[in-house]
Amino acid sequence: MFKKSLLIFILMTAQAFAQTAKQPAPAPSAPTEQRGSDKLDIKKLENKYWAAKDEDFGVVQNRRYVKAERFYLTARAGIPVNDAFSEGTIMGADVGYFFNERWGVEVSYNNANLSENDSTEQFHTQNGAMPDHNILKSSYFASAIWVPFYAKMSALDKAIIYFDMGVSVGLGNVNYEIARSTGNEAKSSIGYKLGVFQQIFFSEHFALRADLINTWASESQKPYTANSPRVLGDKMVNDTSLMFGLTYWH
Repeated sequence: MFKKSLLIFILMTAQAFAQTAKQPAPAPSAPTEQRGSDKLDIKKLENKYWAAKDEDFGVVQNRRYVKAERFYLTARAGIPVNDAFSEGTIMGADVGYFFNERWGVEVSYNNANLSENDSTEQFHTQNGAMPDHNILKSSYFASAIWVPFYAKMSALDKAIIYFDMGVSVGLGNVNYEIARSTGNEAKSSIGYKLGVFQQIFFSEHFALRADLINTWASESQKPYTANSPRVLGDKMVNDTSLMFGLTYWH
């Protein structure tokens, strides 16, 4: 009996060992590899879509009314907007030429027809004398023009309005009078100009134009009363005018 039991134990042990030997050993774990689609390469996208060669660009816009290599003539009228002593009208004219759509030159002339405003007359009535002041008479300037803005605008979905906006910087002369009790004294001084304008084209040859013009000049100052001992010296005077006109393009 003992021999029979020992034989069964040996057979069962051998069978279990054989089954264990047949099982393959587990393969060594490989490092986890992340799929390319799971990670976004930002640097690669930047190199592709924001390369240096793509940083320089220009807006392409068809221009129906061009200014390049054309002369123009503007007639305009307006008012002074910052004169503390005078009111009235200012008439002016511009002649200019554009080398291209951005740059041009212009020669302008303004003639002022001004008189004392209500504040000056009230001062005169209350004090029996006029305030010390100068009166703008005329000016002329040669200016360089730069037009950085050009646009098209829809008007009630019925028409397209073409307009541009520019800046003018100029050097010229300002003529003025010093108000005196014995008679105004005519003077002139070198002037500087900075203007902003906008024009709206309604045909190939005509456009409406609006100008906001600033001029500066060092003007002599004197008391209104001729025998006054006061010495006022020179003063930098800023004259601002708002002008509207019609431009003919040739």
